[in-house]
Amino acid sequence: MCGFKHLIEEYKKDILKQWVEITIQTYSPETARVLAKDSNRFDNPVGAITKETLEAAVNLLGKGFDRDDMEKVLDPLIRIRAVQTFTAADAVGFLFAIKPIARNLLGEKDLEEFHLAVDEMVLAGFNRYMKCREDIFLLKATESKRRVYNAFERAGLVQKMTEEDLLGMYQENDTSP
Repeated sequence: MCGFKHLIEEYKKDILKQWVEITIQTYSPETARVLAKDSNRFDNPVGAITKETLEAAVNLLGKGFDRDDMEKVLDPLIRIRAVQTFTAADAVGFLFAIKPIARNLLGEKDLEEFHLAVDEMVLAGFNRYMKCREDIFLLKATESKRRVYNAFERAGLVQKMTEEDLLGMYQENDTSP
């Protein structure tokens, strides 16, 4: 086991506690106070998801990971932050907060390798954030198209089309070999 992975496993609880606190502080003071209170999934779902997601991320850092696995682990928290008022940088920036937390535990030799692992984790988080934002955009675009179509239909400017009609239109216009 690599040096930093062993130390992550050894100091997991301390690292997790500090990382959760720093992440919660990225919210407004009123929200942070609520999120810090209780990690019960029913009383405080965002606080619970924050703690669970960061715990799973620390576990992966301690064992080694590939980007897809880290994306899956970060998904619940990134999904929440993607729909909140965070900028892209702020939505995933909390992931970098683990670097100064672990800096005190790691030797110079292990620090570079740890930073590379954290950078890979941040890239996974950013990938997940962009996928969530793309999904949100597609939902908004689809809803907008639906509203326009319904308005035209109510005005009698278009005829009602079934799913088969729509699919038939696309198949007739398909010029691919």
